[in-house]
Amino acid sequence: MVTVLLLSVALCAEPIRLVPGTQLVLKVPGVNRVAVGQESVADVRPTGRGELLITANGQGRTSLTLWTTNGMQTRTIVVDDGKASELGRMVKTLVNPALRVDTFNGLTVIDGKLDSVEELRRLNELVGSDPTVRVLASVDPRVMPAVADTISAAFRRQGLVNARAIAYGSKIVLEGSVADERELQKALMIANSYAQSVTPAFAP
Repeated sequence: MVTVLLLSVALCAEPIRLVPGTQLVLKVPGVNRVAVGQESVADVRPTGRGELLITANGQGRTSLTLWTTNGMQTRTIVVDDGKASELGRMVKTLVNPALRVDTFNGLTVIDGKLDSVEELRRLNELVGSDPTVRVLASVDPRVMPAVADTISAAFRRQGLVNARAIAYGSKIVLEGSVADERELQKALMIANSYAQSVTPAFAP
């Protein structure tokens, strides 16, 4: 069963959001021509004077270009099942409000800069192993030297006195030496508890 929503929307930058299988009547005074980028995502057709019927076909996002008596305007149509929207709210509430959460062809992408490794840990816990979500967000490189110092201090507490962590951009490199494979695994376990991108460069 198709749900039709009647809505009067002023042209602005906010995306038009729909659930697959639903329709929306968009009131656009003076519209005389429309074009949609991907019809697999949404179909748009005039239904009357100053009205357009938008049908959500499949998950994704596409552009909607409108030619009106006031000139050309562009909107974005986002079609998702609500899962991405809910995840976006949780990411901004529980992790960092500055992160961007977008949907592309059924894949939810989380991007932006994180203010701490703790935020990255919370984000990874929130997303889990969901194959439909891709995390491109990374820790701000400016905080990585402090993370490296914390890892180095943890090494010393655990008896790895010849190992240290160095920050290179958004990555942590482990330098120095360890006695054996057991100490190597111990060092990696410690480092991975503080940072996501860790590269071992220990001398044998």
